[in-house]
Amino acid sequence: MGKTSKYAVVGNPVNHSLSPEIHELFAKQFNESISYTKIEVPLGEFDACIEDLMNNEYSGVNVTIPFKADAYKYASKASSYARQARAANTLKFQGNKIFAENTDGPGFVSDVQERLGFPLQDKTILILGAGGSVRGILPALLDCLPRKVSVANRSVQRASELADEFGIQSILYDETGSEQYDLIVNATPTSLQAKAPLIDPSAFEGTGLAYDLVYASEPTPFMVVAKKGGAKAVSDGLGMLVEQAALSYKYWTDQMPETQPIYEKIRKQISKK
Repeated sequence: MGKTSKYAVVGNPVNHSLSPEIHELFAKQFNESISYTKIEVPLGEFDACIEDLMNNEYSGVNVTIPFKADAYKYASKASSYARQARAANTLKFQGNKIFAENTDGPGFVSDVQERLGFPLQDKTILILGAGGSVRGILPALLDCLPRKVSVANRSVQRASELADEFGIQSILYDETGSEQYDLIVNATPTSLQAKAPLIDPSAFEGTGLAYDLVYASEPTPFMVVAKKGGAKAVSDGLGMLVEQAALSYKYWTDQMPETQPIYEKIRKQISKK
């Protein structure tokens, strides 16, 4: 083994992150030595933290809430997905340059199409929420050429602005039961609050897949409501977490890990908790 490469996940809070375990498992696949730590960054100190990590010869970082927009702004150069989302979840350091990528969207698409076997082309899709996580997944999702994408959010203005920017439809929560959807994505924080989003249960009738970006040891409230409402399949976001992490690892090292065994191992780990 050569020199140990140093990485970290930065956010606030960050203690819950599974990124160290996931990336260390990736490194083992290639017999590589890495160091991967969690760093909780005080609000307003993101730039100083990144500068300090670069001075300490870190190779890159993953970025989580609430610093993804800061990461994009601070980077020297950004990928197409990061530019469209105006947010980055992965930074790579080369000399005094910082390169930004957003692997959230491709990670979501990979999990849905490959692990779950649900093709996105020509599908009618409803997304609940209009925050940063939606901005992260929309560019890659739209690249799959769905037939129609609608977004519903508690803040109608925020949903309308997002819809105008990405060329999709904005609807009210009250309208979610008026149409049938192939895929419904929960990108709201309701599952973290042990609540279901304010969606008409009839919206799930005939839905092929209901997908929650949040992951948990038990089915989330959204998944429970979706199943009762008639969704044929439900999933949480653990697969997306692993897939976006794998794409980050590839961005740093040019090596793409196998994700299925890591997904299975992490699923068992959180189920025990």
